[in-house]
Parts: sequence; C-alpha cells; structure tokens
Amino acid sequence: MPMADVAIEHDPPKTSLAPDKLHSEKRSTGESSDWLRELSTEKRAALRAMHDIVPVWNLVAVLYPLMWLGGAMIVASTPLWPLKIVGYLVIGIALHAMAILTHEASHLSMFRNPHLDRWVGFLMGAPVFISYTAYKSLHADHHKYTRNELDPDEFLNVTNIRFVQSILFYSWLIIGTPVYVLHVAVTGWLRGTRRDRVNIVVEYLLLAAMGIGVLAAAWRYGRFDLIIHCWAIPMIVAMVFGNLRSWAEHAMTVPGNPLTRTRTVTSNRVVSFLMFNLNYHLEHHLCPAIPWYHLPKMHALLKDEYRRAGSIIYKSYWRFLWDALTTGVHGLALPSM
Repeated sequence: MPMADVAIEHDPPKTSLAPDKLHSEKRSTGESSDWLRELSTEKRAALRAMHDIVPVWNLVAVLYPLMWLGGAMIVASTPLWPLKIVGYLVIGIALHAMAILTHEASHLSMFRNPHLDRWVGFLMGAPVFISYTAYKSLHADHHKYTRNELDPDEFLNVTNIRFVQSILFYSWLIIGTPVYVLHVAVTGWLRGTRRDRVNIVVEYLLLAAMGIGVLAAAWRYGRFDLIIHCWAIPMIVAMVFGNLRSWAEHAMTVPGNPLTRTRTVTSNRVVSFLMFNLNYHLEHHLCPAIPWYHLPKMHALLKDEYRRAGSIIYKSYWRFLWDALTTGVHGLALPSM
C-alpha cells in the first residue's frame, strides 16, 4: 500500500492512563487517555480555543434544507433523466448532511444550548426517521466505550461467530443505514434513562405524525410521485454516502488506544464540507466537543502525535474501500512492509 494513500507508523501504541479535563470521553475502565498531557502548552491552548462556537457556521442548517428544496424543484420540473439524476444527487447529499447535523447537535456543538440543539437536531434527523434523544443516548455510549465490548456500534459485539461477523461487515455498505436507523431506536431506548425514554416516545410520535401528514397530503393531491422522486430515490444516494463514511470510521483499526482505534480520511475539501468534516473522525473522538469546522485545524496541529502513535490516516475513501473489501473485519488496514 503506497504511503501516499495511507500515513501510519508501527510504533507500539501508548497506554491510556490518567484523566485530563480537556478530554471529555471517559473510558469504561474509569481511566482516560493521557495523550493531552503529553502535548505542549501551546498545543493545549490551541485545542482549548478550537472549542469555541462560531455561530455563522450554523447557517448550514438552512443551506442543506434549501438544497433539498432546490433538488426537488429540479426533479419535479423536468422529464430529462440526466437532470433528474443531478436532482437526486443534490437531494441525497442534502439528506446525508442533515443527518450529520443531528450528530453535531447531539454533542451540543451547534449552539451549546441543550434545547436548541435538541430541536434543530431532531428536525435535521426527521427525514431519516432518527430520534435525536435515542441517537444521543446510543452515541454517548459509543464515545464512552469506543471499540470495546460495551460499544453499541462495534461489529464484533453482535456475535462471536466470525463468519457472521464477516457477513455483517460486508453487508454494511448496502444495508447499513436502515439497520442503523432501527439500531438507534432499539438501543437508544435500552440504554437511555427514564427521562430519555419519555423524550424518545415523544420524538417518535412526532416523526410518525409528520410522516402521516406527508402521506395524507400526497394522497389528497395525487402526488405520491413526489415522495418517490424527492425522497425515496435520493435516500439511496444518502445511504451510499452514510454507509461508506461510517464503515471507514472504526473498521480495521487498533482498539485500546484513542489514537489508533479511530480513522481519519482527509479526502478533499468538497467531500469534507459535504460531510461536515466527520471524515476527520479521529479528531472528533479525541475532542468530541470541538465543532466540525475546527477539525481540519486540529488534524494539522496533531500530525506529529499521530505519527508517533501509529494513527491510521487515509487520504482517500477509494483506498479505504479497497482495503475494506480485501482485508475484512478481522484484519488491520496497514501497509505491507
């Protein structure tokens, strides 16, 4: 594997030991990483500054619904299939981006306001039937127990049968999104508090009411075609984006160390913007409260630490896809020596 595509060193990973107030994710063992304590004073100060919210970036919560509307107008107004395909792509990208905003809101990384983040996150997740509270409950445990036996998102925790693990792994690229939507509902409920469960019920009732309202309007005006062309078909595009992105985040990494159990795929600026920099997933897991627009700066800041720790940094999703297909869930995507 050429080093132009993957940057990784083979030094032994460091052991997680002591807590640090900047590192918001606690390990299931009651210990947290000491990686921040090893940074210089200047780098620690830079990380603190990156936690600051820049409100203007929240306009993306308006941009992507408008993209959906614009794509829908293209699809609904033209009989030309090349233009319809463009419209499907625009809507699919918008739906995927809106779902990622639910993720941002779950970390309070949009407004630092629990109520405002909740309801903006709920609205952004509504097109894919995601309950904000259910997702937040599940996702908090994913950060707390990343890649260990309590991680709700870990493939290897589903079953001990290696063949079934491999089937689930390779199937994810196709069925990942619908499976994950069901996973959020069930696991979010099971892991949530009593108050969480009340909020989850309220949110799913609201989602059901919204869905029934849309179906009733389509029935009344005889426009079920709009649901198919402005949501159902574009959802396939959104699922392809989401399945590949989530596949690349932790699969075939090295558990046990915060600097090796999560992967960053730097890709390019366009892809990064369309994914709200969630492709900088290593950075997000190291400091979950840092807003998405600061993650590339965090990546540049910590490159030396990544090199020493053997962090897995890809430059291309295509390279990752090749490695995933040829290496599988039981291997490590490491360059051949």
